[in-house]
Amino acid sequence: MSAIVAVDALAIDAILPALFDISKDFGVSKGNERQYVVICLFIGYGIGVMIYGIASDSFGRKRPVYIGFLIFLIGTVVTIFSSSFSMLLVGRFLQGLGAAGPQIIPTAITRDIYKGRGMAEIMSLIMMFFMLVPTIAPLLGQGILMISNWQGIFVMLGVYAVVALTWFAIRQPETLAPADRVPFSFKQAWISIKEVLNNNRALKYTIAEGLAFAAILAYLSTAQQIFQEHYQLGELFPLYFGGLALVMMLASFINSRLVMRLGMRLLVLIASVSLFLVSAFYTTIILSNENTMPLWSFMCYASLTYLSLGILFGNMHSLAMEEVGHVAGVAASVIGSISTLIATVLASIIGSFYNDAITPIVIGFGILMLPIILISWLDKPIATKS
Repeated sequence: MSAIVAVDALAIDAILPALFDISKDFGVSKGNERQYVVICLFIGYGIGVMIYGIASDSFGRKRPVYIGFLIFLIGTVVTIFSSSFSMLLVGRFLQGLGAAGPQIIPTAITRDIYKGRGMAEIMSLIMMFFMLVPTIAPLLGQGILMISNWQGIFVMLGVYAVVALTWFAIRQPETLAPADRVPFSFKQAWISIKEVLNNNRALKYTIAEGLAFAAILAYLSTAQQIFQEHYQLGELFPLYFGGLALVMMLASFINSRLVMRLGMRLLVLIASVSLFLVSAFYTTIILSNENTMPLWSFMCYASLTYLSLGILFGNMHSLAMEEVGHVAGVAASVIGSISTLIATVLASIIGSFYNDAITPIVIGFGILMLPIILISWLDKPIATKS
């Protein structure tokens, strides 16, 4: 599961060191416009997840994953042979549209086998291995740039996708028996979608997941500008970026150990309150220093941020899926699509305020936590067996 989910993360993080070269080659004059290389992938992803999850409830879990890989590979070819920045963005959109299948369906596969805190534990372990990718991907992208051009990174993405697809096809059994599949019809799909949207807990934690995801996406889309330009780290950027990814990996491991004892809701509340307080405190320090902060202080703040986000994600997704497991594919689609589109819009707004200072990112993180705190505080604890 981690291997195929990693396709999406690899497509995001491996290309980050090349954003400056890409913008230079295509004559992109405004620095914030290079964020679209990341944002467009997530737009495709947000649309794609709605399709694949519904399809997986009707046609099984594996076939939609195959189609997703095929679309991803088509998008990869488009990016390699792009003759304009617009064409590159189309390729990135197709990559996101394709990667949505391998990214979202593993949630349904996991829900087919586990539920409640047991699912949260497994999702945390999947996320722990999945988070190895952001630690390696930028270094891999930087290494490719040393011997090739940015197109070489996309070639690598295509090769990885073929390997992951082959492994999945051989080793992963089908988890949705034919007797449990829902005959496809637009009417039935709409009924299932409404069932998810009418579930109070699923809707609340879908919104919460979108807010937390917006924080991650805002950081991802501005990371190259922050590290390579604001802090002038140059080729050292992947080391700092990867170090923060290791913190989120550690958080996922910690969460897998704590969730069975403390429960998902309480961990979401603790993590969101912690991130809000840290962001508020750091914002005060930034403003008192006229928006200029040393790299070490930002790394300390970002580490605490990633620690909180690593705990938030596995728990919020499991909470959103908890009461809609009987339509796991549709639920994964609806939750993934809505949360991604929320994140894309909010991250674009936060990113547009970036002005060679980290202040908008930190303030944005703090504001995004407030609704999550409210949702988890007012939600009733879930009484469920592991």
